[in-house]
Amino acid sequence: MGTRKDMQEAIAFAVEGKVRPTVHMARLEDINAIFDQMRKGEIEGRIVLQIATP
Repeated sequence: MGTRKDMQEAIAFAVEGKVRPTVHMARLEDINAIFDQMRKGEIEGRIVLQIATP
């Protein structure tokens, strides 16, 4: 929990490009391995599942 000022500062960091998300792409076929990693606490950031190929 933070104050409104904390939230404003965090949003300002994002607007200034000082915050970079950690996002990994994965195939839907890898879902079981992803769940195993999740249970072990091995995932850093977010995983986006690619459901269809472009």
